Amino acid sequence: MIIAHRGYSKLYQENTIRAFDAAIKAGAEGIECDLRLTSDNKVVVNHNNKLRLNGVSVKISDTKFSDLLEMRKHAAEELLTLDELFEYIPQKQAEFFLEVKSSSPLLIDAIIKKTREKKLWSQIHVVGFSFILKNSLSAQSYYPKLRVDQFLRFPRYSFIKRPPKSYGIFLGWLDSIPGSQTFFRALVARGRLLKLKARFEKNGFNVMAGVINNDAGLRLFNQAGIKDIVTDRISETINYFKLNGHKKRD
Repeated sequence: MIIAHRGYSKLYQENTIRAFDAAIKAGAEGIECDLRLTSDNKVVVNHNNKLRLNGVSVKISDTKFSDLLEMRKHAAEELLTLDELFEYIPQKQAEFFLEVKSSSPLLIDAIIKKTREKKLWSQIHVVGFSFILKNSLSAQSYYPKLRVDQFLRFPRYSFIKRPPKSYGIFLGWLDSIPGSQTFFRALVARGRLLKLKARFEKNGFNVMAGVINNDAGLRLFNQAGIKDIVTDRISETINYFKLNGHKKRD
């Protein structure tokens, strides 16, 4: 499964309907996007806490939901709300990976409420680093259909301490962190990656990768049998797997 990182952000503003539509049209089977809380604990879709609307810079966490909506009326920029996102998701044959940008229980509670209302358990993943996902991981006990996927910061140490139980594990690096790809590949060579994948799958995790934006990274994970990939390079990644044996899910 090719998972578009914030939609097709190379073509359109990230985390918007246009970016999501473009990614799905290009062949992505999953969409990753980011969820944050406003100052009055409403949910909007944006990667950074800082946002420019109508030429004004605001912090989402310091701004009321109603004020953001009022600013949005006059802005060229797009800002999705949780309700709008969950109106969109059922219209698409794609899985959505919702990265929580807060550990607040109010954020995961809002996601679970909308997922239950819309009966979207098969389309929704909740993703993030384990220290942010603590309430999401706890919620799995009450909502067994909830799919929580963790980003591992130090995958090598999972041989010593197993990650908390969850639906999936993401391995890889962040291009925004200089040297993160080099660091990962120095610690996790192909042979170790194969062992990690086998260990995680034996313990019930689905193994995915991200954010992978070059052919060398794709080759590393493809050779290890990891084919669910988060990427910014939608068309290029789809073409890579077409040439290297990847098949779309039924």
